[in-house]
Amino acid sequence: MPVRVVAAFLLLLLSSGTSALDPRLQLYDGRDGATCRYFNEGAVLAWRHALGDWRDANGQPQGDSPFAKAIVEGGSGTRTIEWDVTALVRAWADGTYPNSGFLLAPVDGGRPVAFASREADAHELRPRLAIKLAGIEEPSIRMAVADTTLDCSTRRALGGESELRVGAGARAVIQFDLSGIRGQDITQATLQMTVLRSAAATVGIFRIDPPAVVGAAPTHTGIAAAYPRDVGIARDPAVIMATGFESPSWRADWSFVNATSHADRIDRDDKRRFEPFIGRALRVEVPEGDNLGLDMGFDFKEKTGSEPEEIYFRYYLRFAEDWDPVVDGGKLPGLAGTYGKAGWGGRRADASVGWSMRGQFNRAPSAANPLHGMITIGTYAYHAAMEDDFGDHWYWMKDGLGLLERNRWYCVEQYFRVNTLGSRDGILRAWIDGALAFQKEDIFVRDVPSIKIEQVWMNVYHGGTAPAARSMHLYIDSVVIARKPIGCVTP
Repeated sequence: MPVRVVAAFLLLLLSSGTSALDPRLQLYDGRDGATCRYFNEGAVLAWRHALGDWRDANGQPQGDSPFAKAIVEGGSGTRTIEWDVTALVRAWADGTYPNSGFLLAPVDGGRPVAFASREADAHELRPRLAIKLAGIEEPSIRMAVADTTLDCSTRRALGGESELRVGAGARAVIQFDLSGIRGQDITQATLQMTVLRSAAATVGIFRIDPPAVVGAAPTHTGIAAAYPRDVGIARDPAVIMATGFESPSWRADWSFVNATSHADRIDRDDKRRFEPFIGRALRVEVPEGDNLGLDMGFDFKEKTGSEPEEIYFRYYLRFAEDWDPVVDGGKLPGLAGTYGKAGWGGRRADASVGWSMRGQFNRAPSAANPLHGMITIGTYAYHAAMEDDFGDHWYWMKDGLGLLERNRWYCVEQYFRVNTLGSRDGILRAWIDGALAFQKEDIFVRDVPSIKIEQVWMNVYHGGTAPAARSMHLYIDSVVIARKPIGCVTP
């Protein structure tokens, strides 16, 4: 069984009191880091609210009771401003909540203040956190590991600038490394910032609340709960097809397997740190200089005699160590009703012709980004209300669940229902390890009754048109297509 996302979070958070061990909680101030809209732009991990998410001293999201506040006098001379953040740093150190960083915001209006950032030329101007421990006379001085200004007047990341701005529509975020203080008796913690210029203002300190789950999330269950390790699940009345790629004749389960696909059934792949999920799995390769990894499908009319208007589809996914799409993103398995006419490859979806809802993976964040080794997934949607000629990108980023690690199995389930005629009420839901990662309930794909769900499209494709810069591999196992919720494999 795969280790679930939420369990991994809890293990990481309980292991020590360092600054955000889980990369989904690390503030990043590089060129594809934090912006007005994104907590981490490179990973497409968006804030829940523009200009950042926070918790106040009462634990309220977007609350107005700061942990500390300081009055900044107007003027242009440099001077040091201090906030007593003892309570907040203690809570980070004792594991009450993870060290996700400070958010600085005006608490009495929007008058602008400019502080020196960690990129300031003079070291003594840079932000610092002074922590006093019981029995030790000299405080421990921690320098910021990341800081930036969040400003919606630009889409650009501002982490490389020498100042941080608070007020006049801007907020600042900053994070310090707190390694080595877990379990220590903290007598005082003081945030020290250097003002470069300011109007008179009061600036409050809040706790950054990253848009990623840090505790147990509600999970989705289904018919798999009655079939440990999926044994016998194919006989369930609600199941249309189930395969674990155990049989050498596995291709017969599908309507087609494109002969140009690079896919084989394996039980070992030591070179790429493969670990079986249940027995054999399908290994898919996107070769260097190529685009196609897998083109395979299950055609409902051919296999069952009719096409559904709603369906559940689950598969297990594991990205290999070499999965590093630095050039472009691409496609993953999903659902489609293209009918060979429209809804893919630049052929705009049409409500009377066709559509597709393939999965997708995003291009990797920059090499310096703490989330570089994780893969953002979602839906690549060709729908009748699409904005782009080449499909819309819907990332599965509720609670950060659509960020997947390499060398780990994930349970990926999708549900799609076409819209009723005359309405825009189509539904797409996606779950990662049983937790809801995406939901959209206003989808429009048809205005004629003949357009339904034609097939499950098992597609792995790099691009766009740009070929893969290196050979990459992923693994697929335990596929189930059903009329009812499926859920993840049980022990």
